[in-house]
Formats: sequence, structure tokens, C-alpha cells
Amino acid sequence: MSSAIAAGCEPAAPPLAPTVTASVESGRIDATAWPRRALIVDDEAPARLLCRLLLDHEAIQVDEVAGGEEALNALGDKPYDLVLLDVDMPGMTGDEVLRSIRKNPTAPHLKVIMMSGRVPGDEMAQMLQIGADDFLTKPFTPIQFVARVKAALSLMDSQERCDALMRQMFWANGEMERALQARDSDLIHARNSLTLALAELVAIRDAETGAHLRRMQRYARILAEEARRSPILAGQIDDNFVGILEGCAPLHDIGKVALPDYVLLKPGRYTTEERLIMQTHTTAGAAVLQKVSKEQGFAVAFLQMATDVARHHHERYDGKGYPDRLAGSAIPLAARIVSLGDVYDALRARRVYKPALPHDAALELMSEAFANGQFDPALWQTFRCCGDRFDQVYTELAD
Repeated sequence: MSSAIAAGCEPAAPPLAPTVTASVESGRIDATAWPRRALIVDDEAPARLLCRLLLDHEAIQVDEVAGGEEALNALGDKPYDLVLLDVDMPGMTGDEVLRSIRKNPTAPHLKVIMMSGRVPGDEMAQMLQIGADDFLTKPFTPIQFVARVKAALSLMDSQERCDALMRQMFWANGEMERALQARDSDLIHARNSLTLALAELVAIRDAETGAHLRRMQRYARILAEEARRSPILAGQIDDNFVGILEGCAPLHDIGKVALPDYVLLKPGRYTTEERLIMQTHTTAGAAVLQKVSKEQGFAVAFLQMATDVARHHHERYDGKGYPDRLAGSAIPLAARIVSLGDVYDALRARRVYKPALPHDAALELMSEAFANGQFDPALWQTFRCCGDRFDQVYTELAD
């Protein structure tokens, strides 16, 4: 490290935020360790009373209102962590309140759980698209209600931890860019280390491991360097592209920090509603990275590529992916590269619902996926040239 930085002449890194923890005793949240405030919005008094009693039992501070306009006034008067919002209300409806909340946020990670007596379907998809965090169908049991509330508040804890690591990571990015002419390798190492730390924080809640994140870095570098030989892709890739891609590849699934446990950790197949929730990890991840980019104002290239990768690594070349159904070259190249590595690693890894596959079996399934329009043809040809190196990486960095 340069002597100026070692001597403390450079700006100090921002401190990590104090860890927010929830002490749980007999299944209850300790309000002294995790003081949270909830707002109940429902035009039916019995429904409000039930929610209040259940939240009181969990030592969560509660306010309640009977309508949408009252809810917005309450949100403007004091900070809340959670809003339980009925969809079907006279006057200002629940979806109108939700749109207003997301348009003018009063807290960085405010959680909104929608409640409705109608069976979820298209309505649930619409609510998720405009910013709902979860959906409860009435009548619900006390166990269901408390589990969803705890999951939402647990997400807040994870997101607050992510915010702290983000500040550290992007401070390191800014320092790296300011020291670029000096080629300070220590700062580059600091950026990549903090990126991995942030990604591993998200992976703790999932079945993924730190080894998976390191494999994703290696896959990205191998495929990007090999793609430089392609006459179709060569002009789009240089050393800077490869270095940034390797650094931000572990952030591809950062949006999973916003998923409730009952979806993220489900061992079996998803229902239609659960699949819609899972797919929001792409837009949630991109939103987090864009927010930090706007607030910090540096590390622009790194953040832009990280945002592209987080949002678009589940797009398909034929336009049948998500979240934006982009097709062909409209999908950012970095996301197309990470997508191939992510699919390969998912096939090789063992999961509760599937066995681990050997290299040849993974390639066979990926060949079928390519034939069905999933991958960029130029990148697929590149992958076929360096697939053995992917196998080596998986073997060297096995879970």
C-alpha cells in the first residue's frame, strides 16, 4: 500500500454501521435489540385489531389507520419499518397507496405487505411490480401472519448490513479510481475483497457458498478473455472490461437479499406466485446498485456494469427471459457472459431438489438450452472452446 495511505493521509474509510440484530427468545422478537414500528392500514376494525394483537405479542410498536390518505399522513409524520396494507379499501385503494409510498419513500428499506380477501394471481403480480414486498391472503392464520412479518423485518436487517458493506466497497472503488495512475494494486484487492464480502453476506441466506462466488469470478474472466478472440465480440472487450467484470460478477444475485426466506429457501418447485417473487431479485439488485451509484457519485464504470449484470443475467438471447425480455445484443454483454457461467455452475452444483452433474452432462443440457435460444451464439462458441477450463475451475474451487 502507498505510504500516504498507510500513514493516514488519505480519507478514512466510512465505518461499518452497527450490526442490527434480533434477539429471539421463545420465538419472539426482543424489542430492545430490534425496536421496530408497524402501521396497519385497513378499513375493517376487526382486521386491524387482529393485526395489532399479533404485533403487540411480538413487541412491535403499532399504529393503525382506516384509510389510504390517513396512512400517507402517518408515514409523513414518523418513521415506520413495516406497513400492513389492505388492498380493498373505499376511497384511496391499497394499490394507490402503495404507488405513492414507492414514489415518495419515507425510509430506505420500508417493507409493505399487502393483504386481500381475493385469491392472488394477476393482482399479486401487479402489486409486486409496483413495489409490494409480500402478499397475504385473508383469512390468514396467526402463524402465517407472524412468519411473514418476521421474514420482512429480517430482510431489513440484511439490507442494513448490505448498506454498510456497500459504503465500504464503494469507498474502496473511489479510492481505486483516484489512485488509478499509480496502479495501486492494494486498492484493487480491497475493492474485490469487499465485493466478495458483500456477496457472501447475501449468500449466507441462500444455499450458495463463497466458493460459488469465486468460481463466478473465474468463469467471467475466462469467458471474457476467450471472447476477445471472436471477430464478433473482440471490439467490445478490453483489459478494463475484463477487470471490472471479474470484480462485479459476485454481485449478480445481490438482489436475493430482498427475498423472503419462504421463497429463497424453499427446497421444492415454486408456485406461480413464488416464482414471480423470486424473479424480483434481478430488479431489486439493480435498484440497490443504482441507489449507491447515485449517492456516492464515483466508481461509475464498475457500478454500471454491476447493475447491468444484476438486472439482466436471467435474460435469454431469444427474448424469453426476465425481467425486461430483452433479446440479442440488447442484453448487456457483461450479463450475457455471467449468465453462461451461472447456468454452468448451477448445473454442476448439488441442491436439495437435484443431484450434482458431471461436466459432460452439464454441457449436454446447456447444448439443448442453446438450441432453444437461451445463449448468445458467439459466446456459446467461445464457451465450447474453453469449457474444459470451467471444469478445472469447478474442481479447484469445489464447495
